[in-house]
Amino acid sequence: MTRFISQKAIVDGYVEDSIILGETIIGAGTIIGRNVVIGHPTERTLKNLVASGKIDLESFSKASKGAKIGKGCIIRSGTVIYEDVMIRDHVRTGHNVLIREGSTIGEGSLIGTGTLLDGAVKIGSYVRIQSNVYLPHLTTVEDDVFIAPNVCFTNDPYPESRRLVGVRVEKGAIICANATILPGICIGERAVVGAGSVVTRDVPKDHVVFGNPARFHMTREEFDKKRKLWAAQDI
Repeated sequence: MTRFISQKAIVDGYVEDSIILGETIIGAGTIIGRNVVIGHPTERTLKNLVASGKIDLESFSKASKGAKIGKGCIIRSGTVIYEDVMIRDHVRTGHNVLIREGSTIGEGSLIGTGTLLDGAVKIGSYVRIQSNVYLPHLTTVEDDVFIAPNVCFTNDPYPESRRLVGVRVEKGAIICANATILPGICIGERAVVGAGSVVTRDVPKDHVVFGNPARFHMTREEFDKKRKLWAAQDI
C-alpha cells in the first residue's frame, strides 16, 4: 500500500504504510498499522471530487477535514476511519474496522475486528465491543458497556422509511453474542441481554432478559451471583 501523510496532518505517533488525509491529528505513542486510511472523505465529498475530475490522493487530502486520534491508541491494519471522527486516548481497534463520519469513541475503549460504526455513533469510555458488531447511525453506547460478538443494532422501524431512531445502551450494560436490538430501544443501566435475543422493548435498569422476544428472567444481582459462582470453579 502507498504511504501518504498529508502536509496538514499532525502526527506524533508511529505510522506504517498507511494513508493519513486532511488535518488529521494523531497523538503521542499511537500506533497506526498497515493498510489503514484515516480521514477518508465522506460520500458527498467524494462525489464532488469525481465530478470535478480530482480523484488523486492530494485532492482527497485537501478536501478532507481529517480525524482526531488521541494518545496511546492502537489502530490495527485494514481499519478505515472517516473524516470528522474523534477518538480519545488509549483506544484500540481490531483489524478491518470501519468508523464513519461523526462518530466519537471515549477513552480506553476497544472496537473489535470487523466491527462497523456505520454513521454518527457515540461510544463512551472503557467500552468493550467484540468482533463483527454492527452499530448504525444514531447508536449511543455509554461508559463501561460490554458488547459480545455479532450483536446487531438497528435504526429503522420500517425499512426503508429513512426516519431513523437510534438505540441507547446505558452504563455498565452487557449484551451477549448474536443479540438483535430493534430501533429506538433503551437498554437500561447494568441490564443484561442474553445470547441470541431479539429485544423488542426497553430493558429496565438491572434487568436480565433473553429470548425472542426478550423477556425478564432475573435481576442483575442474581446474574452477578451466578457469574461469581461460575468463575470460582476455575480457581
